Amino acid sequence: MKFYFLSLCIMLAVSFAAKAQSKLIFKDKFMYTDVQVFNETKRHSIPSLIDTGCSLCIIDSIFAIDSCGIKEDELQTIPVNQTKDKISSAFIDSIFFCGKTYHKVYCLVADLTGHYQKYAPKFIVGANILRSGAWKFDMEKNIVEPYDSNNKAKGIIYKWKNHEDYPDVAIDYIILDSKVYGKKTRFAFDTGCRNNKLQRGLYVGKPEQIQKETANIVNKLSIKTAELCRNVTFKIGKDEYTLDFIIGDGNIGLLNIEFLQGHSFILNYKKQILELLAL
Repeated sequence: MKFYFLSLCIMLAVSFAAKAQSKLIFKDKFMYTDVQVFNETKRHSIPSLIDTGCSLCIIDSIFAIDSCGIKEDELQTIPVNQTKDKISSAFIDSIFFCGKTYHKVYCLVADLTGHYQKYAPKFIVGANILRSGAWKFDMEKNIVEPYDSNNKAKGIIYKWKNHEDYPDVAIDYIILDSKVYGKKTRFAFDTGCRNNKLQRGLYVGKPEQIQKETANIVNKLSIKTAELCRNVTFKIGKDEYTLDFIIGDGNIGLLNIEFLQGHSFILNYKKQILELLAL
């Protein structure tokens, strides 16, 4: 009987650990994982984009109304992107992500399919879920899982700042102080960004003129002319990195998942630490 009880406990522990992990899928420089969306009596398991650049989760409007039972006449509107642009919003009954259920999740409701077209996810995991703790992104096993925020750090540590330190940046942005060619600047670590972006005036040399796809939550996918800067070297802490950048007109630069060059890493929202683990 004791042996049976011990075996059952081990099986339950293994089962719980498996459910607390979610498989990572990489496509077009984006990270996706399966998320379960519950609303009213409806449940859907869908590939969802993990976006550290979004303060709130976002659900596709067609999916929300046609599949999840969100009532269009009950949607509220709020301003986004620190502009006068407004977008719909709603509460989702619950979201199941990495072994935990989050209840009454406030989400933006946007026409992701119409705006992002072939790149559009049905759901985006934003900071209102991610900031609940710490997360380990294992690039060897391609999984994301909850992480004990009290664990002693063993890798390369970057302490990040946010809206409380820099009121001119979006809430919940992960801001890394940096230097580009010796000039102080700031980057947001944004896994929902397809291209790395550099503030205008920092590049030494003449950028290339290219045609690139561009879209955001209020502007549909289109082809526009952009300026490409190749092999830009920048420093975060004592470490140097070299990446290609698109020149942007924002007050900060953007670093996507390419910045980590395949490193496993830990996002510790409790301590505001990005920890890079050994390859």
